[in-house]
Amino acid sequence: MPDWPLCYGGVLPPLDMGAIIETTHRLFAITTTPLIVAAAVVAWRNHRGVRWLSRTLFAAVALTLAVVVFGAFAVLTGLPRPVAAIDVGCALLVLALVLTARGVAQARSDDPDLPDRLSLRDALARLTLASLAAVYLLLVSGVLVADVGSIARCLGWPLYGAVAGAAEVGAVLPPLRRALGVVAAGLIAAVVVEAWRGPRAGAASSAIRRTATALALVLLAEAATGALVVAQGFSLALGSFHVAAAVGVWALLGALLVETATARGDAPAA
Repeated sequence: MPDWPLCYGGVLPPLDMGAIIETTHRLFAITTTPLIVAAAVVAWRNHRGVRWLSRTLFAAVALTLAVVVFGAFAVLTGLPRPVAAIDVGCALLVLALVLTARGVAQARSDDPDLPDRLSLRDALARLTLASLAAVYLLLVSGVLVADVGSIARCLGWPLYGAVAGAAEVGAVLPPLRRALGVVAAGLIAAVVVEAWRGPRAGAASSAIRRTATALALVLLAEAATGALVVAQGFSLALGSFHVAAAVGVWALLGALLVETATARGDAPAA
């Protein structure tokens, strides 16, 4: 669509699939932004002293506003590749911050005396943080290596190979990014193994293992989707699922980090 916030000068899009998809995206943004703001207000009013609730959500609000501004410029003027990468990075951080607040709220609901801290003493927490960092770099760098108009501009993992529409640019960064993908996958595998074999007990252990299992399944689904694209060619359905799975991996890693970092018995805050 050539304009923002309207679509071809109107509220409803024309009968064009691209315009309909972009309008749907804007409707989700219109719905999501007030919810994040409302969550931040409630956290400030009722849990002001819990920094991992109130401050986290206010940071999410600030980054959400940045994403809105980036989105407007993306439509009206276009975004240079580095700025587009910042846009994607901000959106991913919004999701991670909201999930952090949700995890802390749940943990404190189960245990009101839980300290207001996130600890990285546990080996699983450190592994998960390393995996998060690798996946973040992988997702954001997808914008940096993708040619203009390439489907790879919004796809996170280097699984497509020589697929039409997935052109990459640059001599050094694409192979480095593919190597990073291998590292990220290895780290996630280590996270899943550690979550299942670690000496944990109780409800926290069950939640950690459920999240780790979901993480493994989503990563396998993403890899399988990438293989289908290589075998059958790109389609909108496969591309959409691939993006959703990549973001699902990011979200589940964030949830797992909070679950492990809020568990009782950890050392002082990180």
